[in-house]
Amino acid sequence: MTLQTSGRVGHKPGPKPRLSREAIVDTAVELGVEHLSIAAVAASLGVAQGSLYRYVAGLDDLARSAVEQVFARTPLPPIDAGWRAFLEAEAHIRWDLLRRYSGLVRERGADLTAIAIARFEAIVRSLTAAGFTLSDAVHLVDTVIDLVHDGVTQMLSFQAGDGTVTPAALASLHAYSPDIRAEVETVMRDPWPHVADKIALVLDGVETRTRHRDTRAV
Repeated sequence: MTLQTSGRVGHKPGPKPRLSREAIVDTAVELGVEHLSIAAVAASLGVAQGSLYRYVAGLDDLARSAVEQVFARTPLPPIDAGWRAFLEAEAHIRWDLLRRYSGLVRERGADLTAIAIARFEAIVRSLTAAGFTLSDAVHLVDTVIDLVHDGVTQMLSFQAGDGTVTPAALASLHAYSPDIRAEVETVMRDPWPHVADKIALVLDGVETRTRHRDTRAV
């Protein structure tokens, strides 16, 4: 599941939108946060670059606000298909967001604390509505999020900006036995399936635990 945040750079048809910070940030998100520029946003809005500085302090301020908006406006997946599919979809959404924007979050200093807390609580409430105790829901959501975040952190440590494995990471593979080396290299080149498998192991355990509880309750 990929969040679409890029569009065509150029003047928007129709009347000029009323210039505001919200309109500027919205346009930045539409154009794509990864390759953002003041010039591109101004051109898309059909205004002079200088007019944007009445609403944003500069590129860092604009990029930070755009990243925060992308995270805040990304909806939770539906829980209709069950709690497991819900958590798997959320893990993939979170992976995609962090993979695409981790560099910008670090470089631009986006503050995602309030957004992360609100999303965490919404996921927990969805699980309690599905029958989980509050304690189990908090532990499960925290575990899944930790696995995703750890996976992204590891990926950023051994992949370059273009997604290729760095020479240093490849050199480190020689310390492994040949059979294990092949597995580790596969993870380095495409880490999401590895993270998804770890999440699946956790969810398998939760399903087994839930079935045992249901059996004892009968």
